[in-house]
Amino acid sequence: MAACVVLLLTVVAGVVVADGNQQTVTDAALAYRIEALEDIVRQQAKVIDDLASGLHRALTGLEACSPLKNTFPVVDTPDKIEGTGLLQEELTGNSVQHAVFVRSDDNDPLIPVVTQLTERVNEVSTGLQAMKNEVSASLQALKNEVTEASTSVFVHWGSSTCPGSSVLVYSGVVGGSHYDQPGAAANYLCLPLSNITLLDYTNTYTAHLYGGEYQTEDGHNDKDPLCAVCRSSRATNVMIAATTVCPAGWTSEYSGWLMAGYFGHKAATEFICVNSQEEERQGSEVSYDGKLLYYTVTDCGSLPCPPYVTGKRVTCVVCSR
Repeated sequence: MAACVVLLLTVVAGVVVADGNQQTVTDAALAYRIEALEDIVRQQAKVIDDLASGLHRALTGLEACSPLKNTFPVVDTPDKIEGTGLLQEELTGNSVQHAVFVRSDDNDPLIPVVTQLTERVNEVSTGLQAMKNEVSASLQALKNEVTEASTSVFVHWGSSTCPGSSVLVYSGVVGGSHYDQPGAAANYLCLPLSNITLLDYTNTYTAHLYGGEYQTEDGHNDKDPLCAVCRSSRATNVMIAATTVCPAGWTSEYSGWLMAGYFGHKAATEFICVNSQEEERQGSEVSYDGKLLYYTVTDCGSLPCPPYVTGKRVTCVVCSR
């Protein structure tokens, strides 16, 4: 009997120590990489399953010990037994009692000890369930972080919508500095058409912001190009000039024409990939100039020809992965 109790105490103690170790693992879980965090959470889930198995073994042991209280012999306890009739009455009547055995070196009977062990096992089991729920919530939060970290943003020039599975952040019109100003900013901007915030300002030393225009000498000429800022479900995106094909393992977001400012203008510009549809703002046919967009053509010499050919319009593609 004592050995059984010692065994149960040992199992429960092991569960409690493992519980403490589990907390240490949880405290040390948040590392620098999300992948490492997920590994730690998975390890925690395994530890919890092991602890649950230990609790199950402890409860099984308790169930095995608890019937011992019913295995003691039945004895009669009257001070004197007189006659067979009295003995029969006591054997079959209400005066029959069970003996209660108490260890000589312990004032508490075994049953309270077993009860205390059961309560402790239930307490640890409840704590483990709460920990398991917390781990599950942490794992879900980490999955959300992984999803968030695996996205990227790109500008869809020449379109007011986003391609494929990408999500629209906002749409607007292309703008930037004036093509004929030597101190102009080089980059193109995607300017929103709603929720505009502007403040009064009187200082003469400023940069200037203008709208964009296609200078394409075709049906899009002098019209204002549209744009959209898009969020891709893939972590990385890149614009590749002179091709409409993405490398193996990459997904094409859109393809079109490589465009920039005119080489003879004072203001520097940048190359951007404009969708081949060249969507424009309705009613924007009037030429105000501003931030201009021209097709790009090849020029052999410093450019290797072949594979390039001089005087050809250059394509482009935006790829993500």
